[in-house]
Amino acid sequence: MEVKPKHKQDDAHAAQEGAGSDASDAAPSTTGTESDPLAELQRQVEERQQAYVRVLADFQNFQRRARENESRAREIGISFVARAIVPVLENMDVALGHNLRSLPADKLADGVTLLRTELLKALAQCGVDRIDPAAGDEFNPMLHEAVLEQPTSAVPAGRIAQCMQAGYRLGDVPLRPAKVAVARAAT
Repeated sequence: MEVKPKHKQDDAHAAQEGAGSDASDAAPSTTGTESDPLAELQRQVEERQQAYVRVLADFQNFQRRARENESRAREIGISFVARAIVPVLENMDVALGHNLRSLPADKLADGVTLLRTELLKALAQCGVDRIDPAAGDEFNPMLHEAVLEQPTSAVPAGRIAQCMQAGYRLGDVPLRPAKVAVARAAT
């Protein structure tokens, strides 16, 4: 076997190739300052998922607190009305405890009138107002229910001729409209 002498050029070229391959092998290794893009995306996805879970939990807590507050407000409102009406009920019980058959009719009527006044006062404390239109008042379909037309010359046509039954409202919300007769021109 014959050994060929090496050329210095071949040695230099091989050294450059070796150095180049060493440099390219070293490039993919990362230092502490750079990170893998896939790992970074996974970290961001995980952060967003955790944020979503926190927001969802906060919203569910908000819904639960809203239901509890609504229930509590309803109970407070009902108790307010009950406290206003219970004294009227107690006065009725006192009246019924007497022998009503032995009372004169005028005393019995006075007692019923007093109870009615107390009940209206209790309703007023709760914000309930009576709708009791007078003859000649303007007809308002939000507050009045026309049950009949009444021919009359005393009241202009289209206005209330007579209140048949009072209505009630809570603030601006009608609980029951007043039942009225609406005037129409007499023929």
